[in-house]
Amino acid sequence: MVNAELLFPDWEGLKPQRRQFIFEQLTRYFLSPLLSVDQLKPVAVNYFGQTLNTFDALIGGEWLRFIPGRQTVTLGVDRTAPAIAALLDQLPAGELSPQRQVMMPPMLVARQAVPVNEEVIGQVNLLTQVFKGNHFAYVPYKPTVLALLHPTVTSVDPEAQPTWAPVLASGRVRLIQASAHHYQVRLQHDWDQAGLTKALGGFGFSLPTEDQYEYLQGGGFDQLFSWGNQRLKTLPAYLPNRFGLTIPTHAAVPELVAEGVTKRGDGLLGWSPFYRAAQPAAFADHTYRKVAVVSLD
Repeated sequence: MVNAELLFPDWEGLKPQRRQFIFEQLTRYFLSPLLSVDQLKPVAVNYFGQTLNTFDALIGGEWLRFIPGRQTVTLGVDRTAPAIAALLDQLPAGELSPQRQVMMPPMLVARQAVPVNEEVIGQVNLLTQVFKGNHFAYVPYKPTVLALLHPTVTSVDPEAQPTWAPVLASGRVRLIQASAHHYQVRLQHDWDQAGLTKALGGFGFSLPTEDQYEYLQGGGFDQLFSWGNQRLKTLPAYLPNRFGLTIPTHAAVPELVAEGVTKRGDGLLGWSPFYRAAQPAAFADHTYRKVAVVSLD
């Protein structure tokens, strides 16, 4: 593979077989060998009439998506642009990152963010109890996980099917139902940002920088919000995202970036990828979405 193939627009012009070959190579060579690749699948992300063809991989219990990079991408807000200026006049004042141009590397990105005190180590099949993920981390907690996987029968009918709670927890172990047959296995930690960063780095991951966060959230488009330069009376359950990343709106929980800047807040403006809180939120109040930056240098 060559660098250009990992960037827009070259990525979009590749044949499907070539894209899959490149993605398989990335999962082999850019992450820790301790993390097995348990599943690969092609995905097509539709965003306001545009389609991104890419791939997901189930690695260490989390779905990671390949996001192509760009040689040059514009981030931040141009307050003098007529559409943006008119929109900002209708919203409470707030700090926004300045407009700038940067080079954006390709990345493997977690499809959803998790609380900063939790580490995803794999998935377990609730019927077969087979675990896939980081076995070294799983072994000490295997008895706890298996003890949690006893179904609860809520009916006296002998043919009644067991019911499974969406979350099962004991000690440091949290099981989050990921599908009808699988729980995601998480471990709880009492760590700070340095501890989280060190743990991620041991497997080839990192926290996104502010530039990477803005690109992942906003898609590199010249607009204030991921849906455009319009006010919304009611937010959808999940924000539209060019790359198909999961961004729920039930609570304005900020995602952690490497620089420690709080990038999400209350009010409509707080949902802009370019929002910057006046005061950083406490570390414990964040979620994080890990990334693996791809570099062929």
